[in-house]
Amino acid sequence: MGSYTRQQLDAFLSARDIAVVGASPNNRWFGNILYNARKAGFEGRFYPVNPKVEELNGIRTYRSIGDLPDATIDLAMLLVKSSVVMESIEMLRAKGITNVVLISSGFAETGEEGQQLQEQLRQYCTKHGIVLMGPNCLGFINLTEKVGAFCGTAVEGKLIPGAVGIVGQSGAISEAIITKILKKSVGVSLYLTTGNESMLQAEDCIEYLLHDEYTRVIVCFIEEFRNVQKLKQAASEAARRKIPIIILKIGRSAKGSKVAVSHTGALAGNDTIVDGLIKQLGIIRVETIEELTETATIFSRCRLPEGKGLGICTFSGGLCGLYADLCEKYGIELPSLQEKTIQKLTSLLPGYARPDNPLDVTGSGLNRELDKIVLSMLEDENLDIVAPIFIPPQGDEDPLRFVNESYLPLTGSTVKPVIPIIFREMTQSAEEDLRDRGLYFIENPGIGFKALSHLIRYAEFIQRSREGSESASPD
Repeated sequence: MGSYTRQQLDAFLSARDIAVVGASPNNRWFGNILYNARKAGFEGRFYPVNPKVEELNGIRTYRSIGDLPDATIDLAMLLVKSSVVMESIEMLRAKGITNVVLISSGFAETGEEGQQLQEQLRQYCTKHGIVLMGPNCLGFINLTEKVGAFCGTAVEGKLIPGAVGIVGQSGAISEAIITKILKKSVGVSLYLTTGNESMLQAEDCIEYLLHDEYTRVIVCFIEEFRNVQKLKQAASEAARRKIPIIILKIGRSAKGSKVAVSHTGALAGNDTIVDGLIKQLGIIRVETIEELTETATIFSRCRLPEGKGLGICTFSGGLCGLYADLCEKYGIELPSLQEKTIQKLTSLLPGYARPDNPLDVTGSGLNRELDKIVLSMLEDENLDIVAPIFIPPQGDEDPLRFVNESYLPLTGSTVKPVIPIIFREMTQSAEEDLRDRGLYFIENPGIGFKALSHLIRYAEFIQRSREGSESASPD
């Protein structure tokens, strides 16, 4: 992990006593930090530093860094002007505080003078073993350890601990990402914003998350990679552990690349080369926040399929055509059914129905033991994933409740992923039912099938990696 050991980052991310230097009643930053910490369930203490007031938000303040208690502070957050950052860090070090979240901007993102100031900062922190996140970042939230050291304002919804780790070089965009993920009721392990990355880089965070006991999926918003060799090593370890890395990286266009440079001071690279490298490493690259969210959701809820054949079961020829078109668009295979499956379905369906894939059971077919129909598809050796129709009940008396209830119990007894495709408007109770069962479901076919294609391709990559490793092993 570069100049940082895992033990250093463990201590950094599990701080219980946090100083906030530059806390002020004249802006909202300290209030934001307190609010986010409460949401995260933080039970530690804050030590605001401000020479002009005696208390902030009901908390006693300290006139200077030198007045802070000795041997108590685990981490400091800096909200001061860039011109006094170096002096502040030197004072923190004199107090034995070597973990710092630098919120302040005014560094490499501002031009040559700011770059020089950031380089001076980097050299000092490297020399003295200071763990530094930032500058120009929003901080972090460690949901599994209930630590909040975050000053952003736009993370919405309940902070649910879980399996998705989030790394963002842009604080604002990463706030949108974590909000959308939480709204999917997907839990988050760690949420890290790295800003200009004078010291702690996105690649360091990815590496750390790979060894975190709670994290099973890693998602990132990246403006520029700074340590390609570490990225390669992390991707190799991720493949070994079957932890997908999902990245939204800007810079495909000339203007997008220019924005990345002006935002964090990052160096822009050739996107064609970057894209090829990402594919080679088995990293999943997405194009929008929505695609990132949907892909994180499917990986957090679905086991990897053993093959790439998808079977679809619906009740409309039009839907069969729509889904087939989307599968072709995203490279998803719809293999033919085995003969034994066709014979079984022929006995279960109306005489005018034609067993095929996608399967149209017809409106009448919905009344004919859908559980046996879905089971027949699950038993088909050509199919590795089955996506049946799901009709959200409109209340307890909805006569179509039996459609879903007939086959949902099968999901707990099969190794094949079962991914319901939602027909008509989703209801809150139906959504909660599927999530309680741990199921991913496709509500928006356009983005849902794209997420499914990522799952399938990643499973293929893992299989190829395993086969390559086995063939390279000595007899």
